[in-house]
Amino acid sequence: MKGFKVKGKKGKTLTELIASYAGSKKRAKRLVDEGLVSVNYRKVILARRALRGGETVIFPMPEELFERPKVELLKREGRVWLFNKPPFITSNEGKGSLEEIIKREFNPALRVVHRLDKQTSGVIIAVEGRELFEKFKELFKRREVEKEYIALVKGELRGKRDVRAPLEGKTAITKAEPVEVLKGATLVRARIETGRKHQIRRHLAQIGHPVVGEFKYYRGSWREELLYAPRILLHSKKIAFESPETGKRVEVETELPEDFKEFLKSLKR
Repeated sequence: MKGFKVKGKKGKTLTELIASYAGSKKRAKRLVDEGLVSVNYRKVILARRALRGGETVIFPMPEELFERPKVELLKREGRVWLFNKPPFITSNEGKGSLEEIIKREFNPALRVVHRLDKQTSGVIIAVEGRELFEKFKELFKRREVEKEYIALVKGELRGKRDVRAPLEGKTAITKAEPVEVLKGATLVRARIETGRKHQIRRHLAQIGHPVVGEFKYYRGSWREELLYAPRILLHSKKIAFESPETGKRVEVETELPEDFKEFLKSLKR
């Protein structure tokens, strides 16, 4: 993956500066909109921002952002399907969503049961039929779906952390533990007992260890090497549950995607 560090030019907007490297203003704007661009080591999401000249502008150029997404079927158990969601697509909202893709490429009766953030990759459940969809909703509500994530976070996370901070006035529990300390960052295993919107990202930012690539819940500065991250580095690694259709235990695990693994290698060199 390519990464760029350039100087701001007076009289140009951020989009205009990046376009000369990205190939078009449309591609440049998408890089900014996805939170991949920093100015003076802080994330910036205003594409039309005017530059004074001399600013340090850093951004990666992830291929996945501009390619047609590839969705992998991990496992099928009766009318329950488990897919590997690629980054940069929504779970079930709008054109180009995971749900639209799997309806077209696998089965038009499929519905995605839960959501992963747009940039989050990994295991996601879809089912056939409204009745089964509602049963899975109840399964999630009763917290009977085990979910494990891998995240790369800023700084050194020392020891296990249980974050119990309400979100939108509702109980939210995230359990995080360090897996490996790298240059300026820590690889973390996170388990969530609740499924609030952007829960892991918000909780980890609250304890001072935002997920690398974060631009919404952390507005502070970053070490230079972390600003080349190809996206918000959060991956849904594992899901396990007892199928409400068959009663069988279903467990699916997936490896880190290539963009995540390649970035980890860059921090080990």
